[in-house]
Amino acid sequence: MKYFWQISQSLTALYGAAVVGFAAALMHLWQDGLTTEGLARVLSAVVILAFHCLALLVLNIQASPNKLSRLVALLWHLGLICFVWTLLAGVFSLPFYFSQLAPIGGQLLIVAWLLLAFTAWQRS
Repeated sequence: MKYFWQISQSLTALYGAAVVGFAAALMHLWQDGLTTEGLARVLSAVVILAFHCLALLVLNIQASPNKLSRLVALLWHLGLICFVWTLLAGVFSLPFYFSQLAPIGGQLLIVAWLLLAFTAWQRS
């Protein structure tokens, strides 16, 4: 399972780079080109991505052999991909835009957080 945490860490690093890139693009490229609703969606996506990027960094540092911790990380990754991609694809008319993926992604993120709460009790 060593590769799982390596892939997770690499994806997390890409999320961090995306957060910085989106922040720069918001300031320099899209400042006047987005509607208020579009700006709100992009900001929501970036904030969710940044927050979960930090959470994944902590989880990756622990690199627990616990199967539940791996499930939490996997659900976070899947949830982020579904949620963030859907918000950004809707604003920028990107391919593979399926509006139904955002709620699924959000639910995956919530379930992952609840599982994380459970892992604290499982370890002790």
